[in-house]
Amino acid sequence: MFKVRPRIIIGSSSIFLDALRICAALTVLYIHAFDRWFPKLAHPPSKPGEPSHAAVIVFFVLSGYVIAHTTISKNRGGLQYAQARLSRLCSVVIPVLIITALIQFALAYIDPVLLASYSRGPSFIRYILSGLFINEIWFFSAGPPINGSLWSLSYEFWYYIIFGLWIFKKGGWISYLLPLAACLIAGPKILLMMPVWLAGYAAYSFPKPQIKEHINWLFVLAGILVAWLAVNYVPPIPYVLYRKPLYFTNQFITDWISGLCIAFVLWVLPTGNEHSTEHKWAGLFRKVADLTFPLYVLHFPLLVLWRGLFGLKVNNQLQMWQAIIFAILMSAIIGVLLEKQRHLWSGFFKWLIADKAANKT
Repeated sequence: MFKVRPRIIIGSSSIFLDALRICAALTVLYIHAFDRWFPKLAHPPSKPGEPSHAAVIVFFVLSGYVIAHTTISKNRGGLQYAQARLSRLCSVVIPVLIITALIQFALAYIDPVLLASYSRGPSFIRYILSGLFINEIWFFSAGPPINGSLWSLSYEFWYYIIFGLWIFKKGGWISYLLPLAACLIAGPKILLMMPVWLAGYAAYSFPKPQIKEHINWLFVLAGILVAWLAVNYVPPIPYVLYRKPLYFTNQFITDWISGLCIAFVLWVLPTGNEHSTEHKWAGLFRKVADLTFPLYVLHFPLLVLWRGLFGLKVNNQLQMWQAIIFAILMSAIIGVLLEKQRHLWSGFFKWLIADKAANKT
Protein backbone atom coordinates (compact mmCIF):
# COMPACT_ATOMS: atom_id res chain seq x y z
CA MET A 1 0.00 0.00 0.00
CA PHE A 2 1.48 3.34 -1.01
CA LYS A 3 1.90 6.18 1.44
CA VAL A 4 -0.17 9.22 0.60
CA ARG A 5 1.86 12.41 0.66
CA PRO A 6 0.23 15.83 0.83
CA ARG A 7 0.45 17.90 -2.34
CA ILE A 8 1.41 21.55 -2.32
CA ILE A 9 -1.21 23.22 -4.49
CA ILE A 10 0.10 26.66 -5.34
CA GLY A 11 1.20 28.61 -8.41
CA SER A 12 -0.26 27.71 -11.80
CA SER A 13 -1.94 24.58 -10.43
CA SER A 14 -3.91 26.60 -7.90
CA ILE A 15 -5.02 29.03 -10.62
CA PHE A 16 -6.00 26.11 -12.86
CA LEU A 17 -8.21 24.55 -10.16
CA ASP A 18 -9.88 27.87 -9.39
CA ALA A 19 -10.37 28.58 -13.10
CA LEU A 20 -11.98 25.16 -13.45
CA ARG A 21 -14.45 26.04 -10.69
CA ILE A 22 -15.23 29.40 -12.28
CA CYS A 23 -15.76 27.90 -15.75
CA ALA A 24 -18.02 25.15 -14.38
CA ALA A 25 -20.21 27.63 -12.45
CA LEU A 26 -20.48 30.02 -15.40
CA THR A 27 -21.35 27.12 -17.69
CA VAL A 28 -24.27 26.12 -15.46
CA LEU A 29 -25.46 29.74 -15.30
CA TYR A 30 -25.20 30.32 -19.04
CA ILE A 31 -26.91 27.07 -20.05
CA HIS A 32 -29.79 27.60 -17.62
CA ALA A 33 -30.26 31.13 -18.96
CA PHE A 34 -29.88 30.06 -22.61
CA ASP A 35 -32.46 27.29 -22.25
CA ARG A 36 -35.01 29.82 -20.96
CA TRP A 37 -34.39 32.55 -23.50
CA PHE A 38 -33.83 30.22 -26.46
CA PRO A 39 -36.07 27.23 -25.63
CA LYS A 40 -36.11 25.87 -29.19
CA LEU A 41 -32.32 25.64 -29.14
CA ALA A 42 -32.12 23.96 -25.72
CA HIS A 43 -29.98 20.83 -25.61
CA PRO A 44 -32.12 17.66 -25.78
CA PRO A 45 -31.37 15.49 -22.71
CA SER A 46 -31.56 12.40 -24.91
CA LYS A 47 -28.40 13.47 -26.74
CA PRO A 48 -24.84 13.55 -25.37
CA GLY A 49 -23.17 16.75 -24.33
CA GLU A 50 -25.57 18.36 -21.81
CA PRO A 51 -23.19 21.13 -20.62
CA SER A 52 -24.73 22.07 -17.26
CA HIS A 53 -24.80 18.46 -16.05
CA ALA A 54 -21.21 17.98 -17.22
CA ALA A 55 -20.24 21.04 -15.17
CA VAL A 56 -21.74 19.43 -12.06
CA ILE A 57 -19.61 16.33 -12.73
CA VAL A 58 -16.60 18.67 -12.67
CA PHE A 59 -17.78 19.97 -9.30
CA PHE A 60 -18.11 16.44 -7.91
CA VAL A 61 -14.58 15.49 -8.98
CA LEU A 62 -13.18 18.76 -7.61
CA SER A 63 -15.02 18.17 -4.35
CA GLY A 64 -13.43 14.75 -3.87
CA TYR A 65 -10.04 16.22 -4.74
CA VAL A 66 -10.38 19.08 -2.24
CA ILE A 67 -11.61 16.78 0.54
CA ALA A 68 -8.59 14.55 -0.08
CA HIS A 69 -6.34 17.59 0.25
CA THR A 70 -7.94 18.77 3.50
CA THR A 71 -8.05 15.35 5.15
CA ILE A 72 -4.54 14.33 4.13
CA SER A 73 -2.62 17.59 4.54
CA LYS A 74 -4.74 19.24 7.25
CA ASN A 75 -6.17 16.29 9.16
CA ARG A 76 -7.43 17.48 12.55
CA GLY A 77 -9.73 14.58 13.28
CA GLY A 78 -13.33 13.60 12.65
CA LEU A 79 -15.00 16.23 14.82
CA GLN A 80 -13.20 19.11 13.11
CA TYR A 81 -13.93 17.51 9.73
CA ALA A 82 -17.65 17.41 10.53
CA GLN A 83 -17.57 20.98 11.83
CA ALA A 84 -15.83 22.28 8.69
CA ARG A 85 -18.06 20.44 6.22
CA LEU A 86 -21.36 21.25 7.93
CA SER A 87 -20.50 24.91 8.42
CA ARG A 88 -19.41 25.18 4.78
CA LEU A 89 -22.66 23.71 3.46
CA CYS A 90 -25.15 25.17 5.92
CA SER A 91 -23.68 28.69 5.88
CA VAL A 92 -24.73 28.92 2.23
CA VAL A 93 -27.55 26.43 1.71
CA ILE A 94 -29.79 27.47 4.62
CA PRO A 95 -29.71 31.22 3.75
CA VAL A 96 -30.16 30.36 0.07
CA LEU A 97 -33.27 28.33 0.89
CA ILE A 98 -34.66 31.34 2.75
CA ILE A 99 -33.84 33.64 -0.18
CA THR A 100 -35.40 31.17 -2.62
CA ALA A 101 -38.57 31.02 -0.50
CA LEU A 102 -38.74 34.83 -0.43
CA ILE A 103 -38.38 34.95 -4.23
CA GLN A 104 -41.11 32.35 -4.56
CA PHE A 105 -43.34 34.38 -2.22
CA ALA A 106 -42.68 37.56 -4.24
CA LEU A 107 -43.44 35.81 -7.54
CA ALA A 108 -46.83 34.73 -6.21
CA TYR A 109 -47.76 38.42 -6.41
CA ILE A 110 -45.55 39.59 -9.29
CA ASP A 111 -46.18 36.79 -11.79
CA PRO A 112 -48.29 33.89 -10.49
CA VAL A 113 -48.46 32.32 -13.95
CA LEU A 114 -44.66 32.07 -14.10
CA LEU A 115 -44.56 30.67 -10.58
CA ALA A 116 -47.18 28.07 -11.47
CA SER A 117 -44.89 26.77 -14.23
CA TYR A 118 -42.35 25.92 -11.49
CA SER A 119 -44.87 24.31 -9.15
CA ARG A 120 -45.07 20.61 -8.38
CA GLY A 121 -47.53 20.63 -5.50
CA PRO A 122 -46.99 21.94 -1.93
CA SER A 123 -43.54 23.51 -1.67
CA PHE A 124 -43.07 23.92 2.10
CA ILE A 125 -42.02 20.30 2.60
CA ARG A 126 -39.52 20.63 -0.26
CA TYR A 127 -37.67 23.39 1.61
CA ILE A 128 -37.59 21.29 4.78
CA LEU A 129 -36.25 18.25 2.93
CA SER A 130 -33.61 20.37 1.15
CA GLY A 131 -32.55 21.98 4.44
CA LEU A 132 -32.02 18.49 5.87
CA PHE A 133 -30.23 17.37 2.67
CA ILE A 134 -32.64 14.48 2.15
CA ASN A 135 -34.38 15.86 -0.94
CA GLU A 136 -32.56 13.40 -3.24
CA ILE A 137 -32.37 10.24 -1.14
CA TRP A 138 -33.47 6.97 -2.74
CA PHE A 139 -35.93 7.68 -5.55
CA PHE A 140 -37.03 11.13 -4.39
CA SER A 141 -36.27 14.30 -6.28
CA ALA A 142 -37.97 16.82 -4.03
CA GLY A 143 -36.03 20.08 -4.12
CA PRO A 144 -37.86 23.37 -4.78
CA PRO A 145 -38.52 23.51 -8.56
CA ILE A 146 -37.61 27.20 -8.53
CA ASN A 147 -34.06 26.21 -7.52
CA GLY A 148 -33.23 23.03 -9.37
CA SER A 149 -29.48 23.29 -8.74
CA LEU A 150 -29.93 22.28 -5.09
CA TRP A 151 -30.08 18.61 -6.09
CA SER A 152 -26.29 18.25 -6.15
CA LEU A 153 -25.90 19.62 -2.60
CA SER A 154 -27.82 16.67 -1.23
CA TYR A 155 -25.40 14.37 -3.05
CA GLU A 156 -22.41 16.31 -1.69
CA PHE A 157 -23.74 16.15 1.87
CA TRP A 158 -24.01 12.38 1.83
CA TYR A 159 -20.58 11.97 0.25
CA TYR A 160 -19.15 14.01 3.12
CA ILE A 161 -21.06 11.92 5.66
CA ILE A 162 -20.20 8.51 4.20
CA PHE A 163 -16.56 9.42 3.62
CA GLY A 164 -16.17 10.96 7.08
CA LEU A 165 -17.72 8.00 8.86
CA TRP A 166 -15.40 5.65 6.97
CA ILE A 167 -12.12 7.55 7.07
CA PHE A 168 -12.43 8.52 10.75
CA LYS A 169 -13.78 5.22 12.07
CA LYS A 170 -12.13 4.15 15.33
CA GLY A 171 -12.42 0.38 15.14
CA GLY A 172 -15.01 -2.11 16.26
CA TRP A 173 -18.00 -3.43 14.39
CA ILE A 174 -20.13 -0.36 15.10
CA SER A 175 -17.66 1.85 13.21
CA TYR A 176 -18.37 -0.24 10.10
CA LEU A 177 -22.12 -0.11 10.58
CA LEU A 178 -22.28 3.69 10.67
CA PRO A 179 -21.06 4.33 7.07
CA LEU A 180 -23.21 1.40 5.94
CA ALA A 181 -26.24 3.00 7.61
CA ALA A 182 -25.44 6.30 5.87
CA CYS A 183 -25.31 4.47 2.53
CA LEU A 184 -28.68 2.86 3.22
CA ILE A 185 -30.22 6.24 4.02
CA ALA A 186 -28.70 7.93 0.96
CA GLY A 187 -29.95 5.24 -1.41
CA PRO A 188 -28.98 4.12 -4.92
CA LYS A 189 -29.21 7.44 -6.79
CA ILE A 190 -26.59 9.10 -4.62
CA LEU A 191 -24.38 6.02 -4.33
CA LEU A 192 -24.30 5.44 -8.09
CA MET A 193 -22.71 8.86 -8.54
CA MET A 194 -20.25 8.45 -5.68
CA PRO A 195 -17.55 6.86 -7.91
CA VAL A 196 -17.29 10.25 -9.64
CA TRP A 197 -16.60 11.93 -6.28
CA LEU A 198 -14.18 9.17 -5.26
CA ALA A 199 -12.35 9.60 -8.56
CA GLY A 200 -11.46 13.11 -7.40
CA TYR A 201 -10.21 11.73 -4.09
CA ALA A 202 -8.12 9.13 -5.93
CA ALA A 203 -6.69 11.81 -8.25
CA TYR A 204 -5.16 13.50 -5.22
CA SER A 205 -4.22 10.34 -3.31
CA PHE A 206 -2.55 8.24 -6.00
CA PRO A 207 1.18 8.80 -6.50
CA LYS A 208 1.83 11.31 -9.26
CA PRO A 209 3.68 10.26 -12.40
CA GLN A 210 7.32 11.29 -12.09
CA ILE A 211 7.71 13.31 -15.27
CA LYS A 212 8.81 16.83 -16.12
CA GLU A 213 6.39 19.66 -15.48
CA HIS A 214 5.95 20.67 -19.11
CA ILE A 215 5.07 17.06 -19.93
CA ASN A 216 2.52 17.14 -17.10
CA TRP A 217 0.85 20.15 -18.70
CA LEU A 218 0.72 18.36 -22.05
CA PHE A 219 -1.07 15.48 -20.34
CA VAL A 220 -3.44 18.00 -18.71
CA LEU A 221 -4.33 19.44 -22.12
CA ALA A 222 -4.75 15.96 -23.56
CA GLY A 223 -6.95 14.97 -20.63
CA ILE A 224 -9.14 18.04 -21.12
CA LEU A 225 -9.56 17.14 -24.79
CA VAL A 226 -10.51 13.55 -23.96
CA ALA A 227 -12.95 14.76 -21.27
CA TRP A 228 -14.53 17.13 -23.81
CA LEU A 229 -14.88 14.29 -26.31
CA ALA A 230 -16.41 12.03 -23.65
CA VAL A 231 -18.96 14.65 -22.63
CA ASN A 232 -19.92 15.49 -26.20
CA TYR A 233 -19.97 12.06 -27.82
CA VAL A 234 -20.71 9.39 -25.20
CA PRO A 235 -24.51 8.93 -25.22
CA PRO A 236 -26.60 8.91 -22.04
CA ILE A 237 -26.14 5.45 -20.49
CA PRO A 238 -28.27 3.76 -19.20
CA TYR A 239 -31.13 6.30 -19.14
CA VAL A 240 -31.97 9.83 -20.26
CA LEU A 241 -31.36 12.59 -17.70
CA TYR A 242 -34.03 14.21 -15.53
CA ARG A 243 -36.59 11.43 -15.80
CA LYS A 244 -37.63 8.52 -13.66
CA PRO A 245 -36.27 6.32 -12.17
CA LEU A 246 -33.00 8.03 -11.19
CA TYR A 247 -33.49 11.62 -12.39
CA PHE A 248 -30.06 13.35 -12.17
CA THR A 249 -28.31 9.98 -11.88
CA ASN A 250 -29.90 8.45 -14.96
CA GLN A 251 -26.75 8.51 -17.10
CA PHE A 252 -24.43 7.36 -14.31
CA ILE A 253 -22.25 5.20 -16.57
CA THR A 254 -21.70 8.14 -18.92
CA ASP A 255 -20.88 10.29 -15.88
CA TRP A 256 -18.37 7.72 -14.63
CA ILE A 257 -16.55 7.98 -17.95
CA SER A 258 -16.42 11.78 -18.02
CA GLY A 259 -15.62 11.88 -14.29
CA LEU A 260 -12.63 9.57 -14.75
CA CYS A 261 -11.36 11.79 -17.58
CA ILE A 262 -11.57 14.87 -15.36
CA ALA A 263 -9.94 12.99 -12.50
CA PHE A 264 -7.07 12.06 -14.82
CA VAL A 265 -6.54 15.77 -15.52
CA LEU A 266 -6.30 16.48 -11.78
CA TRP A 267 -4.01 13.49 -11.23
CA VAL A 268 -1.43 14.65 -13.78
CA LEU A 269 -1.78 18.31 -12.83
CA PRO A 270 1.68 19.50 -11.72
CA THR A 271 1.87 20.63 -8.11
CA GLY A 272 4.50 22.55 -6.20
CA ASN A 273 7.06 21.72 -3.55
CA GLU A 274 8.46 23.39 -0.46
CA HIS A 275 10.42 25.83 -2.67
CA SER A 276 7.42 26.88 -4.78
CA THR A 277 6.01 30.39 -4.51
CA GLU A 278 2.44 31.58 -4.90
CA HIS A 279 1.46 33.14 -8.23
CA LYS A 280 0.66 36.87 -8.01
CA TRP A 281 -2.84 36.29 -9.44
CA ALA A 282 -3.63 33.27 -7.26
CA GLY A 283 -5.25 35.30 -4.48
CA LEU A 284 -7.59 37.08 -6.87
CA PHE A 285 -8.57 33.86 -8.61
CA ARG A 286 -9.29 32.22 -5.27
CA LYS A 287 -11.55 35.06 -4.13
CA VAL A 288 -13.51 34.91 -7.37
CA ALA A 289 -13.67 31.11 -7.28
CA ASP A 290 -14.99 31.16 -3.71
CA LEU A 291 -18.04 33.02 -5.03
CA THR A 292 -18.92 30.19 -7.41
CA PHE A 293 -20.72 28.32 -4.63
CA PRO A 294 -23.30 31.06 -3.96
CA LEU A 295 -23.52 31.69 -7.72
CA TYR A 296 -24.30 28.03 -8.35
CA VAL A 297 -27.05 27.79 -5.71
CA LEU A 298 -28.57 31.24 -6.30
CA HIS A 299 -28.49 31.82 -10.05
CA PHE A 300 -31.61 29.81 -10.91
CA PRO A 301 -34.10 31.60 -8.62
CA LEU A 302 -32.49 34.93 -9.55
CA LEU A 303 -33.06 34.21 -13.24
CA VAL A 304 -36.68 33.34 -12.49
CA LEU A 305 -37.02 36.54 -10.44
CA TRP A 306 -35.69 38.56 -13.38
CA ARG A 307 -38.29 37.01 -15.63
CA GLY A 308 -41.00 37.84 -13.11
CA LEU A 309 -39.89 41.47 -12.86
CA PHE A 310 -39.18 42.22 -16.51
CA GLY A 311 -40.89 39.49 -18.50
CA LEU A 312 -39.29 37.14 -20.99
CA LYS A 313 -38.47 38.16 -24.53
CA VAL A 314 -37.80 34.86 -26.24
CA ASN A 315 -34.71 34.79 -28.46
CA ASN A 316 -33.61 38.17 -27.09
CA GLN A 317 -29.88 37.84 -26.45
CA LEU A 318 -29.54 41.30 -24.88
CA GLN A 319 -32.15 40.56 -22.24
CA MET A 320 -30.59 37.18 -21.56
CA TRP A 321 -27.21 38.78 -20.85
CA GLN A 322 -28.85 41.40 -18.67
CA ALA A 323 -30.38 38.59 -16.60
CA ILE A 324 -27.02 36.78 -16.45
CA ILE A 325 -25.21 39.89 -15.22
CA PHE A 326 -27.99 40.47 -12.68
CA ALA A 327 -27.59 36.92 -11.37
CA ILE A 328 -23.78 37.25 -11.15
CA LEU A 329 -23.85 40.59 -9.34
CA MET A 330 -26.57 39.60 -6.87
CA SER A 331 -24.92 36.24 -6.18
CA ALA A 332 -21.56 37.93 -5.58
CA ILE A 333 -23.04 40.48 -3.16
CA ILE A 334 -24.98 37.82 -1.25
CA GLY A 335 -21.96 35.50 -1.31
CA VAL A 336 -19.71 38.12 0.30
CA LEU A 337 -22.34 38.76 2.99
CA LEU A 338 -22.74 35.06 3.68
CA GLU A 339 -18.98 34.55 3.94
CA LYS A 340 -18.83 37.23 6.63
CA GLN A 341 -21.34 35.21 8.65
CA ARG A 342 -19.61 31.86 8.20
CA HIS A 343 -17.73 32.12 11.49
CA LEU A 344 -21.10 32.08 13.25
CA TRP A 345 -21.98 28.77 11.63
CA SER A 346 -18.53 27.40 12.39
CA GLY A 347 -18.92 28.43 16.03
CA PHE A 348 -22.39 26.87 16.18
CA PHE A 349 -21.21 23.52 14.86
CA LYS A 350 -18.13 23.66 17.08
CA TRP A 351 -20.47 24.04 20.05
CA LEU A 352 -22.85 21.39 18.73
CA ILE A 353 -20.27 18.76 17.78
CA ALA A 354 -16.82 19.31 19.19
CA ASP A 355 -17.54 20.95 22.54
CA LYS A 356 -20.42 18.63 23.46
CA ALA A 357 -18.35 15.58 22.51
CA ALA A 358 -15.53 16.88 24.71
CA ASN A 359 -17.94 17.36 27.62
CA LYS A 360 -19.15 13.76 27.30
CA THR A 361 -15.62 12.49 27.60
